[in-house]
Amino acid sequence: MPNNINKEQVKFLKTKLEKAKSVVFADYLGISSANANSLRQKIKETDAELLVAKNTLLKVAIDEHKDKAMIEAKKDLKGSTAVIFSFSDPIAPIRALFDFTKTLEFPKIKSAIIDGAYYEKAQLEVIKTLPDKKQLLGRMVGGMKSPLSGFVGVLGGVQRKFVYAVNAIAQKKGGEK
Repeated sequence: MPNNINKEQVKFLKTKLEKAKSVVFADYLGISSANANSLRQKIKETDAELLVAKNTLLKVAIDEHKDKAMIEAKKDLKGSTAVIFSFSDPIAPIRALFDFTKTLEFPKIKSAIIDGAYYEKAQLEVIKTLPDKKQLLGRMVGGMKSPLSGFVGVLGGVQRKFVYAVNAIAQKKGGEK
């Protein structure tokens, strides 16, 4: 029979799962407390939260959440598991985690759920290289602006040629006097 503390922990984890735009599972075994605190700070800067939870409680919260991708991620809940919940940019904490693992070999990334889709570590290696949302929006606006500025240039060219033609006619008629 589950105790009240575990019930509250499952409820807490379930609300985090519902609010998160992405959830990353990592094996934190072997990381020192100083490095763990440093990692927590880097993750917090990306508007995300790093928690260490019991796998059994995580599995219960995932079962209650009833999300297909989450259920698929249950297979990764073995050993010591740290969970990163991202609440704004789903990719930023993944980038921060990979940057952190460049200096240390820990934590080892297991998998992630991003916007309802399950991704393994190999897929996350590709995802981390994607530009962030602001850069993508900037590229999109630049791409949309390019044809418009070309169209404006074409329309301006027609007007310019007309003005040149009128000016040439005026000079020709002005030169005949």
